[in-house]
Amino acid sequence: MQLPGKRMSTSRTARVRLPFPFLPVLLCLLLVHSAAVAAPVEPPLDLLLSGTSRLVSGKVVEIDPAGRIVFARGHVLSKNSDVPEMIDVRVSPSVVESVALGDEYLFAYSMTHRDKLAPAGVSLNRQGAILISSSGVEPALFRNSAELRSILEVAGSDRGPENRHLLELLLKTLDGNDAKMRALVAAQIALDPTLGDGLKVPDRKGIERVARSSKTDPSTRILLLQAATERPEQFGDWWQAAAEEVLETTPLGGYALESWNATSLVLLAFDLFNIREVLAPRELLARWLRSPNRLLIERSNAALGRGYPTQQRGAIEEALADQSLTRETRNYLDDQLHRLDGKESGRASQ
Repeated sequence: MQLPGKRMSTSRTARVRLPFPFLPVLLCLLLVHSAAVAAPVEPPLDLLLSGTSRLVSGKVVEIDPAGRIVFARGHVLSKNSDVPEMIDVRVSPSVVESVALGDEYLFAYSMTHRDKLAPAGVSLNRQGAILISSSGVEPALFRNSAELRSILEVAGSDRGPENRHLLELLLKTLDGNDAKMRALVAAQIALDPTLGDGLKVPDRKGIERVARSSKTDPSTRILLLQAATERPEQFGDWWQAAAEEVLETTPLGGYALESWNATSLVLLAFDLFNIREVLAPRELLARWLRSPNRLLIERSNAALGRGYPTQQRGAIEEALADQSLTRETRNYLDDQLHRLDGKESGRASQ
C-alpha cells in the first residue's frame, strides 16, 4: 500500500450509519467474557486494511447535531475504489461532539455486515455503508495524523522484517497521550500473536507499566491485561498482580454509562481469577461488597462464597457496619445474610 492513495472521481454519496450508540458497552462486556469463549477477533489494523473496508481520509464539511457528518473525500487508502466524493455519515451524539468543521480525519466503513442467515455469511447494509467498529476501533474514526499514516503504511506492507518496525511504532504510540490511538495499538498488540513473538524484555515491561497504570484508560488496560493472561509466555507473568491492583485501587463508586469501561475492568479482574481458578485475597473481594454497583457486589459475594465460604458471613457483616452504604446495597447484603441463615438452618436440621 502506498500513502497517500489516489483520488477518486465518482460523485455518488455514501450514507454511513454508526452502529448502536452503546456499542462500546457491549464490546467491553464481550471482552470480559471472551477468555471463556474462544471467538477470534481480527486485529484492528488488519480489519482497517481488509478488502471489505473503505479506508479514507476526509475533511468535515457539514455537521448536523441530530447525528450526521458529511466528509469531503481526501485520499482513499484502501484497495477499494468505489468511494464517493462526499461521504454522508450517520453517527452517535458523542461522535458529533468529537469532530470540528474543517478538520481532517481518517475513517473506515464497510458496505456489508455479518449475517448468519445469508448464504455467504454477509449481507449488504440496507441503510448504506456503516462505520467499522471492533476491538480498538470503536468506531473507526481518527484524526488524520502522520503517526497513524505511518502505522498504516507499515502494517499494509509485506511485513516480515518490517514486523519489528511496526511493533516499535505501536509501542511508541502506546506511551502517548491520545487515548483513541492507545486503544487502537493496544488491540493490535493484544490480538496479533506475531507481534507478541517479537516482544523483548524492555517491551514487556513497557506494556506491563501501561496496563497497570490507573492513568491508562480502562479499555486499553482491559486489552493488555487479557492478552497477558492468555499469553504470559509473550507478555510476561504479571496478570495476577495487575488484577489484584484493579480490585484494590479502582474506586468503589457507581459508574455512569459513559465510564462503563471502568466497571468492565473490574468485572474482568473477577473473571480472570475465576477462570484461572486462582484465589484473589479475601480483603480485596470483600472490599467490593460496599460498592453501590449491584453487579460488582454480586461478583464479590459469589467469589467469597467460592473461595472463602467460612468467612463469607463475616465479610458481609463487616460491610453492613459501613454507614455510607446505599439503601440498595444494604438491602442486598441483608438478603444474603438471610440466605446464609437458611442454608445453615437446613444443614442443622438434616
